[in-house]
Amino acid sequence: MERIILITGTSKGVGRYLSEYYLAKGDYVIGCSRSKSDLSHPNYTHLVKDISNEDEILDIFRFIRKTFKNIDILINNAAINPRITVAGLLSKNTISEVYNVNVFAPMIFCREAIKLMSRRKKGRIINISSMAVKHEVAGESLYTSSKAALTSYTRVISQEISKFGITANVLAPSALYTDLSANINSEALIEVLSRNAIKSYGQMNDVSNSIDFLIEDDSGSVTGQVLYLGGV
Repeated sequence: MERIILITGTSKGVGRYLSEYYLAKGDYVIGCSRSKSDLSHPNYTHLVKDISNEDEILDIFRFIRKTFKNIDILINNAAINPRITVAGLLSKNTISEVYNVNVFAPMIFCREAIKLMSRRKKGRIINISSMAVKHEVAGESLYTSSKAALTSYTRVISQEISKFGITANVLAPSALYTDLSANINSEALIEVLSRNAIKSYGQMNDVSNSIDFLIEDDSGSVTGQVLYLGGV
């Protein structure tokens, strides 16, 4: 059966991979990003939106209500990590920028998705976090704290929405080859990876395999969990 999946940050990286992966499985994917996408598929809709703006997120859900009336799965993947900067040098604008995308936007996406999912008493929410939450690397206080906030938020809402048949879980991959990781000093990243049981970069199929488990119908009792990949 075709599922309606909303994925944020689908122009490249993990979001692009997940879009292609679930399209290949016969699902309908709604993607969004600040830039256009060249992904073309009859079951794919790409919306160019700035998710740091609540009104633009609401536009996405207006489109969903008008076109599909509901969604089955929400994957909050979009995130930014401008650069490694010690806390003493972080500007208010940078802090706001990161929290708007990494924390506030996923919270709004969850809020609106819960409204739709609760009507059908069924839904799956996956919020993408990071190994940074466990490793607490110097210079990564902003990105790490944003992902830690999203993790705690997910664990709390899982208790609120279980009565509606909705689960909410966190997937925290190890480092992957993406534009986001490319912005991080490679030597620093290798040092952090050395702390994992698996010390190499993660693979995209690690992410999709894990999400598959969390969103399947038989995983209805799996909620409020944080799944770290790579032996973090």
